[in-house]
Amino acid sequence: MARHHRHDKVSKKIKAKFPQIYIDKDADFASIKIAPGNEASSYVRDGFVFCEDDQGQIIEIQILNLSLLKKLADVA
Repeated sequence: MARHHRHDKVSKKIKAKFPQIYIDKDADFASIKIAPGNEASSYVRDGFVFCEDDQGQIIEIQILNLSLLKKLADVA
Protein backbone atom coordinates (compact mmCIF):
# COMPACT_ATOMS: atom_id res chain seq x y z
CA MET A 1 0.00 0.00 0.00
CA ALA A 2 1.48 3.33 -1.02
CA ARG A 3 1.35 6.13 1.50
CA HIS A 4 1.91 9.76 0.83
CA HIS A 5 3.77 11.56 3.56
CA ARG A 6 3.41 15.24 2.84
CA HIS A 7 4.89 17.63 5.36
CA ASP A 8 4.30 20.93 3.62
CA LYS A 9 1.07 22.84 4.13
CA VAL A 10 -1.63 22.64 1.54
CA SER A 11 -2.83 26.15 0.81
CA LYS A 12 -6.30 26.68 -0.55
CA LYS A 13 -7.75 30.12 -1.02
CA ILE A 14 -11.40 30.30 -0.16
CA LYS A 15 -13.15 33.44 -1.26
CA ALA A 16 -15.74 34.56 1.24
CA LYS A 17 -18.95 35.80 -0.33
CA PHE A 18 -20.52 38.95 0.97
CA PRO A 19 -22.93 40.01 2.26
CA GLN A 20 -23.25 37.38 4.98
CA ILE A 21 -26.55 37.62 6.86
CA TYR A 22 -27.19 36.21 10.34
CA ILE A 23 -30.64 36.40 11.98
CA ASP A 24 -31.46 35.37 15.55
CA LYS A 25 -35.22 35.72 16.07
CA ASP A 26 -35.03 34.71 19.73
CA ALA A 27 -32.61 37.54 20.51
CA ASP A 28 -34.43 39.94 18.11
CA PHE A 29 -31.11 40.58 16.35
CA ALA A 30 -29.72 40.57 12.82
CA SER A 31 -26.23 41.12 11.47
CA ILE A 32 -25.14 41.89 7.92
CA LYS A 33 -21.42 41.42 7.33
CA ILE A 34 -20.67 43.41 4.17
CA ALA A 35 -16.88 43.11 3.96
CA PRO A 36 -14.06 41.04 5.42
CA GLY A 37 -12.07 42.40 8.34
CA ASN A 38 -11.87 42.73 12.09
CA GLU A 39 -13.92 45.22 14.07
CA ALA A 40 -11.82 48.04 15.46
CA SER A 41 -14.65 50.36 16.52
CA SER A 42 -18.41 50.66 16.39
CA TYR A 43 -21.11 53.25 16.89
CA VAL A 44 -24.91 53.32 17.20
CA ARG A 45 -27.07 55.41 14.89
CA ASP A 46 -30.87 55.22 14.59
CA GLY A 47 -31.09 51.75 16.14
CA PHE A 48 -28.32 50.26 14.02
CA VAL A 49 -24.79 49.40 15.11
CA PHE A 50 -22.14 50.15 12.50
CA CYS A 51 -18.86 48.26 12.88
CA GLU A 52 -15.71 49.64 11.28
CA ASP A 53 -12.30 48.16 10.63
CA ASP A 54 -9.07 49.94 11.60
CA GLN A 55 -9.21 51.99 8.36
CA GLY A 56 -12.69 53.34 9.13
CA GLN A 57 -14.50 51.24 6.52
CA ILE A 58 -17.89 49.83 7.55
CA ILE A 59 -17.64 46.04 7.56
CA GLU A 60 -20.82 45.06 9.44
CA ILE A 61 -24.25 46.45 10.25
CA GLN A 62 -26.19 45.06 13.22
CA ILE A 63 -29.91 45.52 13.86
CA LEU A 64 -30.67 45.31 17.57
CA ASN A 65 -34.50 45.41 17.51
CA LEU A 66 -35.40 43.39 14.44
CA SER A 67 -39.11 43.11 15.32
CA LEU A 68 -39.39 46.91 15.64
CA LEU A 69 -37.84 47.34 12.21
CA LYS A 70 -40.41 44.96 10.72
CA LYS A 71 -43.26 46.91 12.35
CA LEU A 72 -41.91 50.16 10.91
CA ALA A 73 -41.68 48.60 7.45
CA ASP A 74 -45.30 47.42 7.67
CA VAL A 75 -46.47 50.96 8.48
CA ALA A 76 -44.63 52.54 5.52
